[in-house]
Amino acid sequence: MKKITNLQLGSLVFFLMHAYFIGITFSSIIVSLKQDSYLGIIVGSIIGFIPLLIYLYIFNYEPNLNLNEKNIKLFGKYIGNILNIIITIFTFLIITIVFSNLVTIIHTDYLSKTPIILLIITFLIPIYYSVYTGIKSICRASLIFFYMTIILIIISNLGLLIQVDINNFKPFFYNNSNLLNGSIYFAIYNVTPLYLINIIPKNDIMNNNKTTKYIIIFYLLSVISLLAVSLNIIGIFGIRLTSMYQYPEFQILKHVSIIGISSRIDSILFITWIFSILIFVIVGLYYVVSTSHSLIKEKNNIFLTIYCILILSLTLLVPNDLFINFLSIKILPPIIIIFTLTVFILMYLKINYTSKVKRTKSTCNK
Repeated sequence: MKKITNLQLGSLVFFLMHAYFIGITFSSIIVSLKQDSYLGIIVGSIIGFIPLLIYLYIFNYEPNLNLNEKNIKLFGKYIGNILNIIITIFTFLIITIVFSNLVTIIHTDYLSKTPIILLIITFLIPIYYSVYTGIKSICRASLIFFYMTIILIIISNLGLLIQVDINNFKPFFYNNSNLLNGSIYFAIYNVTPLYLINIIPKNDIMNNNKTTKYIIIFYLLSVISLLAVSLNIIGIFGIRLTSMYQYPEFQILKHVSIIGISSRIDSILFITWIFSILIFVIVGLYYVVSTSHSLIKEKNNIFLTIYCILILSLTLLVPNDLFINFLSIKILPPIIIIFTLTVFILMYLKINYTSKVKRTKSTCNK
């Protein structure tokens, strides 16, 4: 059976970090830091190394086990399953919010006359099939999307670079007092979801002695990509116009022009964001379904069907109610992600404690 490659896993890291940026992270950073938003991404990526290193530490522990199995080994069957259920519930809520964000953007900017339920079903069909085929197929598709995305990102940045006005960033360091807040937004929204890579046992990856290096490389590549988006948006629009747009990440693509060709190229480049959100939802849903299977010790597609129906039902509610939309984007995500991160900190401490006990026993036996 073919194993997952480091490049495939790295592509998952890339998309997981991009999914929350459009419509959520960037708008939060803009409110806090204004024209200094790019600094929030830089400092946030440095802060983000803390959860990333925790995930890598857990990833390298018991390489033949996935995340659910590690929790049971660390905390016992009862507490371990409770922690798995908590992470699963939070993961399901997060992917539902991200999916709802995707549907809202498409419905608002492209297909406003199309019934929103039709959009939801259109996206849920490939998501259902991808989760059904398994993680190895998901990783292969992710790598293909990654190559396409990189090409489109290069095209967009070449087309936007010459339009950047440095004056739009002045006065520099204007919102230093809010720098920590903006940085934490980035770390919470764009780095914390990387815990999902732990659903893949390390031993399922080829040449896994290099996996940590690849994950860090793709982490930095993602940061550079998101930083370029931020610099282009502020550098071309300025902070006032950027703040007026609901989705400035989409509006900026309309300014792309390569060798004089700009007609509808924004639609092509917008596909890169769709890739990111779809991969995020697919990997998250795969984790949720896998946890359900491990709890009942049996694989059954009924869980996948039920979860897709739940996503459809919840997504129908969110775009049509401003209060629910505000709640799902501004309030729930940080609460959910902070609680999720707390679970992984507990795992880290437990692994560290267990390792010290083993070393102590080994020394005493000698």
